[in-house]
Amino acid sequence: MKIYEEQLDGEIFKLNLSGHMDITGVSDIEETFAEITASDHKNSIIVDMSDVPYMSSIGIRSLLINGKAVNRRGGKYVLLMPQDVVKDVLIVSGIDQILIICDTLEDAIMKVTV
Repeated sequence: MKIYEEQLDGEIFKLNLSGHMDITGVSDIEETFAEITASDHKNSIIVDMSDVPYMSSIGIRSLLINGKAVNRRGGKYVLLMPQDVVKDVLIVSGIDQILIICDTLEDAIMKVTV
């Protein structure tokens, strides 16, 4: 699994994930993901999941832990464009009740700037 960061307009950061969010994939990005979401100057984070075709429970855990790190600081954290299979996992597990899921980048930007 891979993670790379890009800065959008202003203080909005987009984290692009690609690969399987299983035990191996999450261990590949865990440290970098945590460092980014723990950063005090990164309070608006969009996690682009459009290149994540599979997610296990460890992937859900990773999303939650990093989302809570941002939320504790009063920041905003949203998930962007999960593939249908991954979105189904997020909905069935109730994550959509905890984290915001957006289908478009425009919607995600609006959610993190409000």
